[in-house]
Amino acid sequence: MRAAQRRAGFTLVEVLITLAILSVIMILLVSAFTGASRTRGALISRGRDFRQVLIAMDRIGTDLQGAFSSAKHSDTGLTYKEDKLSGSPAATLAFTLFQIPSVGDSYPPSSIVKVVYFPKVGTDGAHIELHRRQSALPFIENRIPVKEALITDRLKGFRAEFYDGSEWQKEWPAGRSLASLPKKVAITIIDSRGLEYRREIALHLSGQDSVIQSGNRPGSSR
Repeated sequence: MRAAQRRAGFTLVEVLITLAILSVIMILLVSAFTGASRTRGALISRGRDFRQVLIAMDRIGTDLQGAFSSAKHSDTGLTYKEDKLSGSPAATLAFTLFQIPSVGDSYPPSSIVKVVYFPKVGTDGAHIELHRRQSALPFIENRIPVKEALITDRLKGFRAEFYDGSEWQKEWPAGRSLASLPKKVAITIIDSRGLEYRREIALHLSGQDSVIQSGNRPGSSR
């Protein structure tokens, strides 16, 4: 009878061993869930950075495809200045372009705008942001407010190269006419992980300065 009563319960050693096993299992489960959560967070961050880079590339590429210059207005030409912010290459790119007027604005629409892509130091001080500034009616004195928007953030760099028809140049205009345009522009964006994305954009109106006189697209009515 006494032996049966002793076998009905657990000894302290058995309880301690059981708790130790359960603790190990719980630690393994917590580690697995923590690792999965970190992996999920990293994938979300990478996906966000990749989408931002694609959107920025598309926006810059669309703008550059409409870029033009005129010998009558030297300030229409493309200009480029490379600097460094937070130790990263940070360029400023400015040019004039034709675009579809925005009829929803509170001021008269204009098909000719001046666009500047420029960097700023990010809020964390370790990355840079790429901003876009747009001014309408750039050839006349006006009081139309300048539009400015954040294009992408958390970058490690933004720079460009220019194809003049024979070779790629790292500066522009670099001794050329202020109204000249390159044949192509290669945009490089470096994301937060240091990965570089490069895209080449052809400037369709390059070399057509003489046909752009009145602010209309070539072939359009004047």
